[in-house]
Amino acid sequence: MTDGSPLDALAKALYIAWKDARVYYFKAPNFTYGLLMPVSLFLAFSLAGEMDARLVVSGLPALAVLFGTTSIEAVAIVLEKQTGTFDRLLAAPVSFLTIMVGKALSGFFFGTALGVAVLVPVSLLAGVSVASPLLAVVAIGFSSLCFAALGVLVSAYANWVPEAQMVSNLIRFPMTFLAGAFIPFESMPPALLALARVMPLTYSVEALRVAISDPGNMATYLTDILALTLFSAALLVVAAEVLRRRLA
Repeated sequence: MTDGSPLDALAKALYIAWKDARVYYFKAPNFTYGLLMPVSLFLAFSLAGEMDARLVVSGLPALAVLFGTTSIEAVAIVLEKQTGTFDRLLAAPVSFLTIMVGKALSGFFFGTALGVAVLVPVSLLAGVSVASPLLAVVAIGFSSLCFAALGVLVSAYANWVPEAQMVSNLIRFPMTFLAGAFIPFESMPPALLALARVMPLTYSVEALRVAISDPGNMATYLTDILALTLFSAALLVVAAEVLRRRLA
């Protein structure tokens, strides 16, 4: 199925994103759920010992975006396949990739709003000033797109909601503890740091950390943004192919 011109494809993707954002995302319980797990984990770690305030300010928004976007994104396509509404998209003149991009864009908008909503009060409560708010918002936006693309891939693969939730948790929890959200990168042994470098959450946390405390380190920041972009593109392409094969 073809989309026409690139502008036509973008318009179709934005329409899908608008529909999903309205139906699935921008509701109060979704913001609450996006915060529940990250806040619980940070409270548990804080009670175990004193945690660096800068670690909290960079890690908590990244985790909120990860859990907030993937929790909904991972089941959106599954629910539509089960209810039959996904067939309407398949009957339209739109490619699988454009559908995946549209689905991810809705998560991007939601995740960006959620991440900023977390960053502002957390930084104020922790007494940490964000050195470059613009870089922080950009990092949250690219993180949101990447994690939304991850959720889209899970949703394209899964056939029912429990399966989608199981797969998403299998991916999220290792990243939560191994991607630098709780342990500073400087304290990681080489083997653990090498493992962290294959996880997109690592680049989200690191980019936020640079934006908060070291905005002059643009080489690291741009590398993180590039990594998140490449992860996003790869995940969306793979998701489109997985969905095509699943529906063949």
